Amino acid sequence: MKTAMGEGKTVERAIEDALNKLQVSLDEVNVEVVQEPTSGVLGWKSSPAVVRVTHKERISTAPGQLGAVSVSGGQLQLDVASSGGIPARLRFGSELHVVYNGEVREGKVDLTDGLENLEIILPENREPELHYEIKVNADRTKAELFWKRTPGVIYELADHPPTNQLHLSLRKDLVEPPALTVADVREIAQIQGLQFGLKLDELSAEILQAGQGLFTIAEGKAPEPPQPASITYVFQEDAPEIDPDAIRIDHYEVHGIRGVEPGAVLAVKTPGAPGVPGTDVYGDALPVAPLKDVDILVGEGAVLSADGLQALATVAGLPTLQSGVIRVTSVFELDGNADVSTGNITMDGAIIIKGNVLENVKVESTNGNIVVNGLVSGAILRTGGSITVLKNAIRSQLFAGGATVAQVRLLSMLHKIGHQLDGLIRAYESIVAQAENIPFENLIKHLLELKFFNLPKEIKEFADYVEQIGDECSVELLELKASLVASLCGLGPLQISDIDILKRLLAFLRAQELKLESQADIEADASVGYLQNSKIEASRNVAITGQGCFYSTILAGKEFKIPNGVVRGGEVIVNEGNIIAKEFGGPTGISTTARIVKNGRITANLVHPNVGVAIGEQSYRFSETTSMVKVFLQGGILTVYSGSNKIHG
Repeated sequence: MKTAMGEGKTVERAIEDALNKLQVSLDEVNVEVVQEPTSGVLGWKSSPAVVRVTHKERISTAPGQLGAVSVSGGQLQLDVASSGGIPARLRFGSELHVVYNGEVREGKVDLTDGLENLEIILPENREPELHYEIKVNADRTKAELFWKRTPGVIYELADHPPTNQLHLSLRKDLVEPPALTVADVREIAQIQGLQFGLKLDELSAEILQAGQGLFTIAEGKAPEPPQPASITYVFQEDAPEIDPDAIRIDHYEVHGIRGVEPGAVLAVKTPGAPGVPGTDVYGDALPVAPLKDVDILVGEGAVLSADGLQALATVAGLPTLQSGVIRVTSVFELDGNADVSTGNITMDGAIIIKGNVLENVKVESTNGNIVVNGLVSGAILRTGGSITVLKNAIRSQLFAGGATVAQVRLLSMLHKIGHQLDGLIRAYESIVAQAENIPFENLIKHLLELKFFNLPKEIKEFADYVEQIGDECSVELLELKASLVASLCGLGPLQISDIDILKRLLAFLRAQELKLESQADIEADASVGYLQNSKIEASRNVAITGQGCFYSTILAGKEFKIPNGVVRGGEVIVNEGNIIAKEFGGPTGISTTARIVKNGRITANLVHPNVGVAIGEQSYRFSETTSMVKVFLQGGILTVYSGSNKIHG
């Protein structure tokens, strides 16, 4: 009785090894597993499977010659077994499809009847592919060639010497596709109509040999945009910087507070220049945007030159710019103080007070600038133009911009209310989506009490301010105030029967925001040397030129800056723009807030603990003294830097 030992990574491989040694099939032997395969750590100290294969008794006595099968040049060759011999056997995997004598076989087949009725179906060959295309960008200023070479595959049976038990295996031959040539690309570019900015001289065969790639084959010339006309308002040009070491400072001159005489140039128009058309990769012209022109607009006290390139004063006075219109208004000058002896001062034009404005005095102008060479103490200054106080403002109120100031403040209030109301609606819908049978009235009431408790307070502040400014409000704002109070204050939430009521109210609020933004004329500034326990509101910019702003409230439409001083206590609010300070807060941790309603940047050389900063609805409060602070929105997230180090966001 013949016996053979076999080894392999698996028991199956070990059996196959032993069968090949004996030249027999599996059904002709008995198999004994001597050793199961094992694997060590990371392949170390592994052991193979070991089997013992023994001829069955009936096979050992069978006469005849064994059949043998081989593969040569990809073709099967067969020596048929003689009478009583063991036929050759083919073994194969699932990648081959074998039909023998009209029957589909799986895994193995005994070649008892020769090869005439044997069909071996190999996997389908894959043709080599060369894909390429030219992509032109939307503005037709760039053409790029993309290509990808995918090798083909040819399958053949792998050669094998004659054996009684043959395991068929495949040989895979890769066929590389042809590479594009520079000449091919030239032809392709010509077919595509590319004519301008060709870069084919930079292309080489080595580049095109890559399996895939992207190459710019043509670049057009983008049109040069026109230079729009511009207007320089001469009377608004930046003043020279103050020298802190100077013995005497002429603040009147530094801050540009000066009247004009008839004939003075107020504004100069610089004509625009047309743009230059471009050329696309097809050689066609790319049109240039039309030239945008602007005109100098003049009102009372000003006139245009004959060529329209200058605005000239026709009267002596102070120039103002409101809604893009230059006017020169008459000037009221007071040589001394505005106090109980003068009473309140009210006029249409500019007001210059060379002394101080003292307790309980109101100085008001419809549209002219107000200039105070001294200090303001316990007084109110209100104008549709700008306000400049060269010295201090203490326990006073300054309003620059007239109705526009009110619009800026209303916008700030509506923005906060709208954000809260939108959050309330979203919270309600989220809860209702997850739970059933919750009374609407109770849910709104609970949300207001637990999460949106500031909303009724903000609505009350808005309502009070609307009542305060009275006639300056539109009918729609009065209606919005009444609806907000009725729906969301007191017992109002219990009377709402449908969430759509709040949605309509939010839409109405957003519409009023847009209307106020379109009406707001952000033109008036306020400038004070030193500020304490006061309020300033300006439709455009607020500047503190001295070294301190203490326990005050400031509202600016575009920008607040105190480049040489500290903001300590109180609140600074800018609607949309920048807040710039040398220092915020104090060593004792006095609460100080800097907030931008929409978007902008907050910068400071030094920020103390308990200083809060906010942009939009995102905020951050400093817990320690921090230097070189920058605060801005990055990707919609409030980001805080100290120097080059990010500390929040």
